[in-house]
Amino acid sequence: MNAGESVIREMLSAVESAGDATTVLEKFSNRYPRDVELLKACGLYAQFLTSREPKKLDEAKARLRALLASRAIELSGGADINLKDRRKLKPDSI
Repeated sequence: MNAGESVIREMLSAVESAGDATTVLEKFSNRYPRDVELLKACGLYAQFLTSREPKKLDEAKARLRALLASRAIELSGGADINLKDRRKLKPDSI
């Protein structure tokens, strides 16, 4: 199961804040251990923590933003949407 849009949004806000986002990232990476894209973003943030290079932080933010955009699209479409059939049927004219 993949992390949803709200989870990624929370992670992104934690990374963008001036504080330490480690606890938030660990919580969600433990909750979604099969979400490869999410784990890559967490790995980039871990690389930032060890190197303190601003480039690594920017990469982690960019990865989370891209993931947020793709998950928003992924969750908004597909065959599972419960919509009514909007076609109007005409009565048979015999």
